[in-house]
Amino acid sequence: MRSGLTVRARLLATASVIVAVCTGFGGSVAAAATPVGPARPIAVSVPPDPTPIAAGTSGTALVRVVNPGAAGVDFTVTERRVVLGDNGRVTLSTQADPRWRQLVDFPSGVVNVAAQNYLNLPVTVHTPSTLAPDLYYIGFLVTPINSGGGNLQVINQIGSFITIDVPGPRDRHLQADLSFPDIVFGSHASGTLTVANVGKAAARFWGETDTTSTPGRAVPTQDRIDKKLSPVGTSRSFTVTGTPAWPIGFVTVTAHVIYPRHTESSTQEIIVKKRVLVVSPVAVAIAIVGLLAVLYWMRRRRRKRRKGRRARRNATGPTSSRTRVGARS
Repeated sequence: MRSGLTVRARLLATASVIVAVCTGFGGSVAAAATPVGPARPIAVSVPPDPTPIAAGTSGTALVRVVNPGAAGVDFTVTERRVVLGDNGRVTLSTQADPRWRQLVDFPSGVVNVAAQNYLNLPVTVHTPSTLAPDLYYIGFLVTPINSGGGNLQVINQIGSFITIDVPGPRDRHLQADLSFPDIVFGSHASGTLTVANVGKAAARFWGETDTTSTPGRAVPTQDRIDKKLSPVGTSRSFTVTGTPAWPIGFVTVTAHVIYPRHTESSTQEIIVKKRVLVVSPVAVAIAIVGLLAVLYWMRRRRRKRRKGRRARRNATGPTSSRTRVGARS
């Protein structure tokens, strides 16, 4: 019975571990943990911009741990490997990144943050001299220590990462693609703009989408694309929509994607365009009603012609008979 309870407790404790990472341009902010049992709420934030560290040198980034609770919290900080995915998805592995082994100095041992207070923890990074210019991501895990009693202890962990920028020219290369159907039966066209990083360095990009309609609207409707970070081998997707000015019309979507190519001062622009025929259900209904009306009119016209012919035949039929009879007599 006790062994079964132990297994169940381990499963519950494992399932309760939450790694919350919010990604964005140049940095991240981890969400606050809310443990079960004795309240030990803390939050973790990192610098919003990358920390510049030249290759072969050292630099320090500050990680802030905030405790809004009414009691102090003990916690530990351990290094973790960052795995970057498409559309800004970030996960942390269970092990440290071999690339940064013995090159990152995290706070060691147990650290305490007082109630309603915060700590700025220095994280020192030693970059190898052979490190190519690019953005690099160093993940970590903050684990509060539950000092409460009881057989079951539930610990919430907070995961985040710091971004290191090794300056220098780099080979950035993005590709963009607009995916739309050629014909849409509906009120608007909906497609996807995909921006993929096929280069050798991370790239931040921005841009806009312009939508025009023929006939009816030559002035484009513009939607901005805010700055996004695309690490090597990842992509980001955006939903793009366009509405014709009339129930039937061509919608032309033009996407502009801009990013720095080799240096921050020189930019590259990608332009992709797609034209879609949009047929509204209203237009289809009007066309069907119009076709039925034309068919009905043509049918009535034929009937009138047939009645006219019959009337003429009936009117001329007896006279012709009398004429033939008179000729015989």
